[in-house]
Amino acid sequence: MPSLTFVAGARCSAWNDLDAWTEDDIDRNAARFRSGIDVWIVQTYLHVRDLLAADGWNVALVPRFVPGTIAVAHWDELHRPRWIAPLAYLIGVRADRPPLCVADKVVRQNTLEPDDAHQVGIPLWPQPGLRPRDPARGDRVRRIGYFGRLALAPAFFSDPAFLAQVAALGLEFVPSEHDWQNYRDVDVVIAFRTAPPTLLRHKPVTKLSNAWLAGVPAIVGPEPAYLQLRRDELDMCVADDAHGVLGALSRLARDRSFYAAMRERARDRAPAFDVPAIRKRWLEFFLDRVAPAFAQWQARHASPLQRYPWYLRALLQERLAAKRFRARVRREKSAMGAHASAAAAGLAPVDVKTQTPARPPLR
Repeated sequence: MPSLTFVAGARCSAWNDLDAWTEDDIDRNAARFRSGIDVWIVQTYLHVRDLLAADGWNVALVPRFVPGTIAVAHWDELHRPRWIAPLAYLIGVRADRPPLCVADKVVRQNTLEPDDAHQVGIPLWPQPGLRPRDPARGDRVRRIGYFGRLALAPAFFSDPAFLAQVAALGLEFVPSEHDWQNYRDVDVVIAFRTAPPTLLRHKPVTKLSNAWLAGVPAIVGPEPAYLQLRRDELDMCVADDAHGVLGALSRLARDRSFYAAMRERARDRAPAFDVPAIRKRWLEFFLDRVAPAFAQWQARHASPLQRYPWYLRALLQERLAAKRFRARVRREKSAMGAHASAAAAGLAPVDVKTQTPARPPLR
Protein backbone atom coordinates (compact mmCIF):
# COMPACT_ATOMS: atom_id res chain seq x y z
CA MET A 1 0.00 0.00 0.00
CA PRO A 2 1.16 3.61 -0.53
CA SER A 3 3.21 5.57 1.97
CA LEU A 4 1.60 8.95 2.63
CA THR A 5 3.68 11.72 4.23
CA PHE A 6 2.44 15.10 5.43
CA VAL A 7 5.37 17.51 5.15
CA ALA A 8 5.25 20.12 7.94
CA GLY A 9 8.75 21.55 7.48
CA ALA A 10 10.05 23.54 10.46
CA ARG A 11 6.58 23.40 12.04
CA CYS A 12 7.01 19.66 12.56
CA SER A 13 9.06 20.24 15.73
CA ALA A 14 6.04 21.95 17.33
CA TRP A 15 4.01 18.75 16.95
CA ASN A 16 6.27 16.10 18.48
CA ASP A 17 3.44 14.88 20.73
CA LEU A 18 1.05 13.81 17.95
CA ASP A 19 1.70 10.08 18.26
CA ALA A 20 -0.37 10.10 21.45
CA TRP A 21 -3.19 12.17 19.94
CA THR A 22 -6.57 10.99 18.77
CA GLU A 23 -8.77 12.98 16.42
CA ASP A 24 -10.69 14.31 19.43
CA ASP A 25 -7.54 16.06 20.67
CA ILE A 26 -7.85 18.57 17.83
CA ASP A 27 -10.79 20.28 19.52
CA ARG A 28 -9.09 20.09 22.93
CA ASN A 29 -6.04 21.92 21.56
CA ALA A 30 -7.74 24.40 19.25
CA ALA A 31 -5.39 27.27 20.04
CA ARG A 32 -2.44 25.40 18.55
CA PHE A 33 -3.90 25.42 15.03
CA ARG A 34 -3.12 28.88 13.69
CA SER A 35 -0.76 28.75 10.69
CA GLY A 36 -1.60 27.47 7.24
CA ILE A 37 0.63 24.44 7.76
CA ASP A 38 -1.08 23.70 11.09
CA VAL A 39 -4.59 23.70 9.64
CA TRP A 40 -3.90 22.19 6.22
CA ILE A 41 -1.09 19.73 6.89
CA VAL A 42 -1.16 18.78 10.58
CA GLN A 43 -4.93 18.82 10.93
CA THR A 44 -5.52 16.82 7.75
CA TYR A 45 -2.96 14.28 8.92
CA LEU A 46 -4.80 13.79 12.21
CA HIS A 47 -8.22 13.53 10.56
CA VAL A 48 -7.26 10.87 8.00
CA ARG A 49 -4.35 9.03 9.65
CA ASP A 50 -6.20 6.28 11.48
CA LEU A 51 -8.71 5.45 8.74
CA LEU A 52 -6.03 5.20 6.06
CA ALA A 53 -3.77 3.21 8.37
CA ALA A 54 -6.64 0.77 8.94
CA ASP A 55 -6.78 0.39 5.15
CA GLY A 56 -3.08 -0.54 5.04
CA TRP A 57 -1.53 2.85 4.25
CA ASN A 58 1.65 4.03 5.98
CA VAL A 59 0.88 7.57 7.16
CA ALA A 60 3.34 9.93 8.85
CA LEU A 61 3.90 13.60 9.68
CA VAL A 62 7.46 14.46 8.63
CA PRO A 63 9.71 17.55 8.56
CA ARG A 64 10.97 17.01 5.01
CA PHE A 65 10.14 15.25 1.76
CA VAL A 66 10.66 11.49 1.65
CA PRO A 67 11.54 9.92 -1.73
CA GLY A 68 9.11 7.35 -3.09
CA THR A 69 6.15 8.54 -0.99
CA ILE A 70 3.02 10.56 -1.65
CA ALA A 71 3.90 13.90 -0.05
CA VAL A 72 1.25 16.44 0.97
CA ALA A 73 2.74 19.91 1.43
CA HIS A 74 1.61 23.52 1.74
CA TRP A 75 2.57 26.10 -0.90
CA ASP A 76 4.91 27.68 1.67
CA GLU A 77 7.01 24.51 1.71
CA LEU A 78 6.82 23.68 -1.99
CA HIS A 79 7.71 27.17 -3.17
CA ARG A 80 11.18 26.88 -1.65
CA PRO A 81 13.76 24.83 -3.61
CA ARG A 82 13.78 21.37 -2.04
CA TRP A 83 16.02 19.17 -4.14
CA ILE A 84 14.69 15.94 -2.67
CA ALA A 85 11.06 16.99 -3.24
CA PRO A 86 10.75 15.82 -6.88
CA LEU A 87 11.60 12.27 -5.79
CA ALA A 88 8.18 12.17 -4.08
CA TYR A 89 4.74 12.35 -5.68
CA LEU A 90 3.71 15.88 -4.72
CA ILE A 91 0.25 16.93 -3.51
CA GLY A 92 0.33 20.70 -3.08
CA VAL A 93 -2.11 22.77 -1.03
CA ARG A 94 -2.37 26.22 -2.59
CA ALA A 95 -4.35 27.95 0.20
CA ASP A 96 -4.29 31.78 -0.20
CA ARG A 97 -1.09 31.78 -2.22
CA PRO A 98 -0.12 32.38 -5.87
CA PRO A 99 -0.45 29.59 -8.44
CA LEU A 100 1.13 26.28 -7.49
CA CYS A 101 3.09 24.64 -10.30
CA VAL A 102 5.50 22.38 -8.37
CA ALA A 103 2.94 19.67 -7.67
CA ASP A 104 1.55 16.59 -9.37
CA LYS A 105 -1.88 17.44 -7.97
CA VAL A 106 -3.15 20.66 -6.39
CA VAL A 107 -5.74 21.09 -3.63
CA ARG A 108 -7.65 24.38 -3.78
CA GLN A 109 -9.60 25.74 -0.81
CA ASN A 110 -12.77 26.62 -2.69
CA THR A 111 -14.75 25.06 -5.52
CA LEU A 112 -15.04 28.00 -7.90
CA GLU A 113 -13.05 26.14 -10.53
CA PRO A 114 -14.23 22.69 -11.59
CA ASP A 115 -12.13 19.73 -10.56
CA ASP A 116 -9.93 18.20 -13.25
CA ALA A 117 -7.16 15.63 -13.48
CA HIS A 118 -4.72 18.05 -11.86
CA GLN A 119 -6.74 20.10 -9.36
CA VAL A 120 -9.44 19.45 -6.78
CA GLY A 121 -11.36 21.80 -4.48
CA ILE A 122 -11.66 20.74 -0.83
CA PRO A 123 -13.00 23.17 1.81
CA LEU A 124 -10.95 23.92 4.88
CA TRP A 125 -11.66 21.98 8.07
CA PRO A 126 -14.09 23.53 10.58
CA GLN A 127 -12.61 25.75 13.25
CA PRO A 128 -11.22 23.39 15.93
CA GLY A 129 -13.09 23.57 19.22
CA LEU A 130 -16.02 25.47 17.70
CA ARG A 131 -18.70 26.19 20.32
CA PRO A 132 -22.12 26.69 18.69
CA ARG A 133 -24.56 29.46 19.56
CA ASP A 134 -26.54 28.88 22.75
CA PRO A 135 -30.08 27.88 21.65
CA ALA A 136 -31.45 29.60 24.75
CA ARG A 137 -30.72 32.94 23.06
CA GLY A 138 -33.76 32.32 20.86
CA ASP A 139 -34.49 34.51 17.85
CA ARG A 140 -33.61 37.87 19.30
CA VAL A 141 -30.57 39.59 17.74
CA ARG A 142 -28.34 41.38 20.22
CA ARG A 143 -24.67 40.56 19.63
CA ILE A 144 -22.79 40.78 16.32
CA GLY A 145 -19.50 38.95 15.90
CA TYR A 146 -16.54 38.94 13.53
CA PHE A 147 -13.96 36.14 13.69
CA GLY A 148 -10.69 36.85 11.95
CA ARG A 149 -7.63 39.03 11.68
CA LEU A 150 -8.57 42.68 11.97
CA ALA A 151 -5.81 43.65 9.55
CA LEU A 152 -8.01 42.21 6.79
CA ALA A 153 -11.24 43.71 8.10
CA PRO A 154 -12.83 46.67 6.28
CA ALA A 155 -12.10 50.16 7.58
CA PHE A 156 -15.75 50.74 8.50
CA PHE A 157 -15.43 48.24 11.37
CA SER A 158 -13.72 51.00 13.36
CA ASP A 159 -15.69 53.92 11.92
CA PRO A 160 -17.49 55.74 14.79
CA ALA A 161 -20.45 56.47 12.51
CA PHE A 162 -20.88 52.78 11.69
CA LEU A 163 -20.53 51.75 15.32
CA ALA A 164 -23.01 54.43 16.39
CA GLN A 165 -25.59 53.14 13.90
CA VAL A 166 -25.06 49.58 15.13
CA ALA A 167 -25.65 50.77 18.67
CA ALA A 168 -28.75 52.68 17.55
CA LEU A 169 -30.19 49.36 16.41
CA GLY A 170 -29.74 48.09 19.96
CA LEU A 171 -26.86 45.85 18.92
CA GLU A 172 -23.34 45.21 20.23
CA PHE A 173 -20.50 44.61 17.76
CA VAL A 174 -17.77 42.38 19.21
CA PRO A 175 -14.97 41.48 16.75
CA SER A 176 -12.68 38.66 17.88
CA GLU A 177 -9.15 38.46 16.51
CA HIS A 178 -7.94 35.59 18.68
CA ASP A 179 -10.85 33.52 20.00
CA TRP A 180 -12.25 32.01 16.81
CA GLN A 181 -14.09 29.17 18.54
CA ASN A 182 -16.72 30.71 20.78
CA TYR A 183 -20.06 31.49 19.11
CA ARG A 184 -22.09 30.86 22.29
CA ASP A 185 -23.33 34.43 22.69
CA VAL A 186 -23.14 35.57 19.06
CA ASP A 187 -26.37 36.14 17.11
CA VAL A 188 -25.05 37.26 13.72
CA VAL A 189 -21.61 36.90 12.11
CA ILE A 190 -20.18 39.49 9.73
CA ALA A 191 -17.86 37.83 7.20
CA PHE A 192 -16.59 40.85 5.31
CA ARG A 193 -12.95 41.54 4.47
CA THR A 194 -10.84 44.01 2.53
CA ALA A 195 -8.87 42.30 -0.22
CA PRO A 196 -8.22 42.72 -3.95
CA PRO A 197 -10.44 40.66 -6.28
CA THR A 198 -7.55 38.41 -7.33
CA LEU A 199 -7.16 37.32 -3.71
CA LEU A 200 -10.89 37.06 -3.10
CA ARG A 201 -11.23 34.56 -5.94
CA HIS A 202 -9.01 32.18 -3.99
CA LYS A 203 -10.43 32.70 -0.50
CA PRO A 204 -12.24 29.89 1.30
CA VAL A 205 -15.82 29.89 2.59
CA THR A 206 -14.60 29.20 6.13
CA LYS A 207 -16.13 32.23 7.85
CA LEU A 208 -19.52 31.36 6.37
CA SER A 209 -19.30 27.59 6.88
CA ASN A 210 -18.15 28.07 10.50
CA ALA A 211 -21.15 30.35 11.07
CA TRP A 212 -23.44 27.68 9.64
CA LEU A 213 -21.84 25.04 11.86
CA ALA A 214 -22.37 27.33 14.86
CA GLY A 215 -26.03 27.88 13.93
CA VAL A 216 -25.52 31.62 13.35
CA PRO A 217 -26.82 33.65 10.38
CA ALA A 218 -24.11 35.47 8.44
CA ILE A 219 -23.75 38.76 6.58
CA VAL A 220 -21.05 38.33 3.95
CA GLY A 221 -19.21 40.49 1.50
CA PRO A 222 -19.68 39.73 -2.20
CA GLU A 223 -16.87 37.17 -2.39
CA PRO A 224 -17.12 34.69 -5.26
CA ALA A 225 -16.81 31.59 -3.06
CA TYR A 226 -19.67 32.79 -0.83
CA LEU A 227 -21.92 33.71 -3.74
CA GLN A 228 -21.36 30.30 -5.34
CA LEU A 229 -23.05 28.71 -2.30
CA ARG A 230 -26.01 31.11 -2.21
CA ARG A 231 -29.30 29.52 -3.25
CA ASP A 232 -31.55 32.26 -1.88
CA GLU A 233 -31.65 34.99 0.76
CA LEU A 234 -31.87 32.53 3.67
CA ASP A 235 -28.38 31.17 3.07
CA MET A 236 -26.69 34.48 3.81
CA CYS A 237 -27.23 38.21 3.66
CA VAL A 238 -24.88 39.80 1.12
CA ALA A 239 -23.68 43.37 1.60
CA ASP A 240 -21.52 45.56 -0.60
CA ASP A 241 -20.42 48.05 2.07
CA ALA A 242 -21.18 49.47 5.52
CA HIS A 243 -24.61 50.66 4.39
CA GLY A 244 -25.44 47.18 3.19
CA VAL A 245 -24.29 45.60 6.46
CA LEU A 246 -26.46 48.01 8.45
CA GLY A 247 -29.46 47.28 6.24
CA ALA A 248 -29.06 43.55 6.77
CA LEU A 249 -28.61 44.00 10.53
CA SER A 250 -31.74 46.11 10.69
CA ARG A 251 -33.78 43.45 8.92
CA LEU A 252 -32.43 40.62 11.07
CA ALA A 253 -33.04 42.58 14.28
CA ARG A 254 -36.63 43.55 13.47
CA ASP A 255 -37.86 40.47 11.58
CA ARG A 256 -37.65 37.52 13.94
CA SER A 257 -39.28 35.12 11.48
CA PHE A 258 -36.62 35.93 8.89
CA TYR A 259 -33.90 35.48 11.51
CA ALA A 260 -35.39 32.14 12.62
CA ALA A 261 -35.55 30.96 9.00
CA MET A 262 -31.88 31.85 8.52
CA ARG A 263 -30.97 29.89 11.65
CA GLU A 264 -32.86 26.89 10.30
CA ARG A 265 -31.10 27.20 6.94
CA ALA A 266 -27.73 27.31 8.72
CA ARG A 267 -28.57 23.97 10.33
CA ASP A 268 -29.48 22.57 6.90
CA ARG A 269 -26.27 23.73 5.21
CA ALA A 270 -23.83 22.91 8.03
CA PRO A 271 -23.47 19.12 7.49
CA ALA A 272 -21.73 19.66 4.13
CA PHE A 273 -18.88 21.36 5.99
CA ASP A 274 -18.53 19.33 9.18
CA VAL A 275 -15.56 17.08 9.94
CA PRO A 276 -17.10 13.85 8.59
CA ALA A 277 -17.97 15.55 5.29
CA ILE A 278 -14.52 17.10 4.80
CA ARG A 279 -12.82 13.88 5.88
CA LYS A 280 -14.86 11.96 3.30
CA ARG A 281 -13.70 14.34 0.56
CA TRP A 282 -10.05 13.88 1.53
CA LEU A 283 -10.35 10.10 1.74
CA GLU A 284 -12.05 9.91 -1.66
CA PHE A 285 -9.31 12.12 -3.07
CA PHE A 286 -6.54 9.87 -1.72
CA LEU A 287 -8.21 6.55 -2.51
CA ASP A 288 -9.90 7.26 -5.84
CA ARG A 289 -7.57 9.79 -7.45
CA VAL A 290 -4.16 9.91 -5.80
CA ALA A 291 -3.50 6.19 -5.27
CA PRO A 292 -4.05 5.18 -8.95
CA ALA A 293 -2.07 8.19 -10.19
CA PHE A 294 0.75 7.41 -7.76
CA ALA A 295 0.96 3.82 -9.04
CA GLN A 296 1.25 5.09 -12.63
CA TRP A 297 3.85 7.64 -11.56
CA GLN A 298 5.95 4.96 -9.89
CA ALA A 299 5.83 2.80 -12.99
CA ARG A 300 6.52 5.49 -15.58
CA HIS A 301 7.68 8.85 -14.25
CA ALA A 302 9.47 8.48 -10.90
CA SER A 303 13.00 8.32 -12.35
CA PRO A 304 15.24 11.24 -11.28
CA LEU A 305 16.14 11.64 -14.96
CA GLN A 306 12.53 12.63 -15.58
CA ARG A 307 11.68 14.34 -12.31
CA TYR A 308 14.52 16.83 -12.02
CA PRO A 309 14.00 18.47 -15.44
CA TRP A 310 10.25 18.64 -14.68
CA TYR A 311 10.95 20.10 -11.24
CA LEU A 312 13.29 22.82 -12.50
CA ARG A 313 10.83 23.87 -15.22
CA ALA A 314 7.93 23.87 -12.76
CA LEU A 315 9.87 25.82 -10.15
CA LEU A 316 10.76 28.51 -12.69
CA GLN A 317 7.17 28.61 -13.92
CA GLU A 318 5.95 28.98 -10.35
CA ARG A 319 8.33 31.84 -9.59
CA LEU A 320 7.19 33.72 -12.69
CA ALA A 321 3.53 33.03 -11.92
CA ALA A 322 4.00 34.31 -8.36
CA LYS A 323 5.53 37.56 -9.63
CA ARG A 324 2.63 38.13 -12.02
CA PHE A 325 0.09 37.25 -9.32
CA ARG A 326 1.60 39.67 -6.81
CA ALA A 327 1.91 42.43 -9.38
CA ARG A 328 -1.79 42.06 -10.22
CA VAL A 329 -2.68 42.20 -6.52
CA ARG A 330 -0.60 45.37 -6.09
CA ARG A 331 -2.37 47.03 -9.03
CA GLU A 332 -5.77 46.09 -7.64
CA LYS A 333 -4.88 47.38 -4.17
CA SER A 334 -3.81 50.67 -5.68
CA ALA A 335 -7.04 50.94 -7.65
CA MET A 336 -9.15 50.11 -4.59
CA GLY A 337 -7.49 52.57 -2.25
CA ALA A 338 -8.93 52.20 1.24
CA HIS A 339 -12.26 50.81 0.04
CA ALA A 340 -13.31 47.23 -0.65
CA SER A 341 -16.58 47.10 -2.51
CA ALA A 342 -18.39 45.01 -5.04
CA ALA A 343 -17.53 47.61 -7.66
CA ALA A 344 -13.82 47.34 -6.84
CA ALA A 345 -14.01 43.57 -7.04
CA GLY A 346 -15.81 43.64 -10.37
CA LEU A 347 -18.87 42.01 -8.78
CA ALA A 348 -22.52 42.97 -8.78
CA PRO A 349 -23.54 44.79 -5.59
CA VAL A 350 -26.55 43.60 -3.64
CA ASP A 351 -29.81 45.30 -2.65
CA VAL A 352 -30.14 44.79 1.12
CA LYS A 353 -33.94 44.87 0.98
CA THR A 354 -34.20 41.88 -1.35
CA GLN A 355 -30.64 40.57 -1.00
CA THR A 356 -30.39 40.23 -4.77
CA PRO A 357 -27.89 41.77 -7.23
CA ALA A 358 -28.74 45.36 -8.10
CA ARG A 359 -27.48 48.44 -9.91
CA PRO A 360 -26.28 51.03 -9.05
CA PRO A 361 -23.99 50.31 -6.08
CA LEU A 362 -25.26 50.98 -2.58
CA ARG A 363 -24.29 54.35 -1.15
